[in-house]
Amino acid sequence: MTESTSKKKRKRRMVYTLFSSVILLGILLLLAPVIYDMVDLAHRKDMVTKYEKQLPYDDAQFSLIKKYNQMIYHQQKEEPIEKIDITEIQRDLKTPIGYINIPSIKLKNMLIYFGDSDWVLDRGIGTLPWTTLPIGGKDTLSGITGHSGMANQILFDNIRYLKNGDVFYVNAFGKRTAYQVYKQKIVDPDDRNAAKAFYIQKDKDIAALMTCTPLFVNSHRLIVYGKRIPIKAAKEVKTAHRTVWSLDTIWIAVMLLFLLILLLWLIYRYFRDKRKEKENQTEDVIDHE
Repeated sequence: MTESTSKKKRKRRMVYTLFSSVILLGILLLLAPVIYDMVDLAHRKDMVTKYEKQLPYDDAQFSLIKKYNQMIYHQQKEEPIEKIDITEIQRDLKTPIGYINIPSIKLKNMLIYFGDSDWVLDRGIGTLPWTTLPIGGKDTLSGITGHSGMANQILFDNIRYLKNGDVFYVNAFGKRTAYQVYKQKIVDPDDRNAAKAFYIQKDKDIAALMTCTPLFVNSHRLIVYGKRIPIKAAKEVKTAHRTVWSLDTIWIAVMLLFLLILLLWLIYRYFRDKRKEKENQTEDVIDHE
């Protein structure tokens, strides 16, 4: 074997090692969000089980929740009303008050906590303080908020793909309610009238999902409104999957395409080098003759 041939083989090995490492890294990047989502889903399932074990809420506690919602209604109308301390309803604010399911974007068992603190929004979704708690009922508008664009989990990223007619289910304080999307709205949080987007509408039962928009810019807020419908009617609504072109799906598709192209290139290189090696061996035989 000539020194030149030996150098070429070492170079080929280095190239294959490098690109094999890139492929391995690509596979890890591809699988990381999927694995994290599986782990997170399992964690949410455990938390939902714990939440359901503390049910049912007693009549006194449920009465307090209704009084709290009445307080919000009168406060929005700037009418005097007795204040209800939130800790009287649930003392441990780090325990979920429920969870939300949105079939059309495959969001399952997303935990709901009191408030919209950083602690809450890093772990799940929260309730907007100036809105009613999500148990439904006349004269209620429950604001439920979650982050978009977080590196390690998908929270409310995909509510932007919801369309009118889609349904979502809210399970809170032991009560399950269903809502059907009927409107989307974008507001500027710096607008002095932005809070009015969550004002209760007389005799209406509404849930409003909110997240930041556009993705990674977060200058405005997207609000998706749902009106209360019976659970039976909600179950009859055909689920249209809206996440085909979501950011996470596109990421997986791009990574798969990249890995496929890289693999095809490596296969091409392998057979090309094998052909050249045979040609060189043939030339060496001819030279020796």
